[in-house]
Amino acid sequence: MRAVTAIGDAINRRDWNAAKGLLSPNFSMADQSGNEVIGPDEFLISVREFYDILGDPKLVFDSIDPNREEVLVRGHLEDTTSNVRSATMWRFLFDGPLISRIEVTRANNEMTVPRFAAARRATAD
Repeated sequence: MRAVTAIGDAINRRDWNAAKGLLSPNFSMADQSGNEVIGPDEFLISVREFYDILGDPKLVFDSIDPNREEVLVRGHLEDTTSNVRSATMWRFLFDGPLISRIEVTRANNEMTVPRFAAARRATAD
């Protein structure tokens, strides 16, 4: 659970080096639609750009529940300038003390970091 709260804090502080230190080298993030971000660097680039576009939201964890070898989190993004406050669920998986995977589900099929990254890659091609 420490890595989960630590990455939330690091992202909210925009401390990208601290966030990267919590991710395993084989890190990935996926959403309910099958979009995926592979690697810590791609994840952090995507989160930075996603947050910049959304007006710098704050990540809020409402509940954090350990479940065997994973941690389940319910929360939301908090922002005064955009409509991204819908409920969000994250499933964190680990490689030792490091986060190896995050699976995210957002209410109403709202934008996720993996979907944002996929759209960004598509426009870059």
